[in-house]
Amino acid sequence: MKQILYPLRAILRLFGLFGLTLFYLIWVLIKNIFSGNVEEGMRFRKEVWAKHMMRIGGIQLKRVGTPPEHGHLVVVNHRSSIDPLINLADALLFPVAKVEFGRWPIIGQGAWATGIVFVDRSSTASRARTRIAIAEALRKGFNVLIYPEGKTSNRYPTQLFKKGSFEVAAENHFPVQPVAMEYEDRNDNWDHSCNFILHFIRHFGKPVSIVELRYGPVIRSGNYRTLLEKSQSWIDGQIDVMRSAWDGPNWKGRQTSIIRPATSTPLK
Repeated sequence: MKQILYPLRAILRLFGLFGLTLFYLIWVLIKNIFSGNVEEGMRFRKEVWAKHMMRIGGIQLKRVGTPPEHGHLVVVNHRSSIDPLINLADALLFPVAKVEFGRWPIIGQGAWATGIVFVDRSSTASRARTRIAIAEALRKGFNVLIYPEGKTSNRYPTQLFKKGSFEVAAENHFPVQPVAMEYEDRNDNWDHSCNFILHFIRHFGKPVSIVELRYGPVIRSGNYRTLLEKSQSWIDGQIDVMRSAWDGPNWKGRQTSIIRPATSTPLK
């Protein structure tokens, strides 16, 4: 029965998600003609688009802790392609995204209008511009959202964190807030062992997907290694707490295939 219901439900939700996104983009593009207020666009994205997208998608969020107010670098572990949707529905954030997303017709323009930093990880010049853009956004009081792992996974501990954004925070004394994200059903995680279509059906074919966000203590330091290591350590610890609550204290031993050994964090 699931083989029929899941794809059907996912398709119906896809139409709903597409319709809402189209409405959102039209509103943003029209609004941007008369006003270049990025924060207003961010609020609309959070209160209207992201929250309604979660309802349509059957995503239930549990939050522990408090989102940051202004000017924080918000670092989150990366589990699924819909992670940004969940983060954007819960807090006013200025996300960092791959540059390919910004090149999409209409969608890319709407993204620019509501505050997004784009990065081409293959380009040294692009990474340098992104660092400058992150610093400028933080100075203006925006919270910048970044996934330092760079790609989604189902691993524990988390994948190795990239240092770039932590260097920006350390050099400019910006506060860093780690956030741990975990889905109750590990099938919601995308480890790239399947294609995006199957991943989408797994996520949106189910009646409900449950996800938990845990906001950590604000970290301040002029040393990027300290910011990076404390953030990753806190996130890994909270993932362990959440998985233990859902799967029992011995969950690691039962799922060794998805657990990588802890290694030192690369500083490249």
